[in-house]
Amino acid sequence: MRGRAWLGLMAVLILFSGCSTLERTGTEPSGQDLVAYYRYAANLNPESLAHEYANFQDWVQGESCSGDRVRLAILAMQAEEPPGSGAEPEAILGPCLGKTEPSPPALRDMAFLLHDQLESRANLRTRYESLTERVNRLEAELSQAKERSQALVRQKGELEKRVESLRSQLEALKNIERSLRQRN
Repeated sequence: MRGRAWLGLMAVLILFSGCSTLERTGTEPSGQDLVAYYRYAANLNPESLAHEYANFQDWVQGESCSGDRVRLAILAMQAEEPPGSGAEPEAILGPCLGKTEPSPPALRDMAFLLHDQLESRANLRTRYESLTERVNRLEAELSQAKERSQALVRQKGELEKRVESLRSQLEALKNIERSLRQRN
């Protein structure tokens, strides 16, 4: 009886141990691992992306540079808006870019690549917004030019009618002048 109770207790402990969150242990990832993870994250649907983000957010601790921190930044970059706490990738990468604590080379290099990509995206976003503003301004100018063109076409039509009317009057005056000369 005591053996069965012991086995039952062990079975319950084993079942509950599977429900707990595992601690992240192991070596830091290589550059190839991080690039592979970047490609993996790029293909995640929004729900899976949010789930992965939540997992890595739980694993990232403190202000040290770790593979999980770089992966969290990768996930934040893939999302339209960072899920969860809404931390920006630049803020997540901060400890890996800092000069105070030496980071493993693969993590530091990947963090700088991601940071450069973020800067490029920001520059492209700024350029896109500038070009969009310019296109909107040019469309407004084009619309005004079309309105002016239509007004000029109407004005031209009115002037052509006026010219035709004046020609008719001139022709009538010429006819009157001829008839007066013929009488004299």
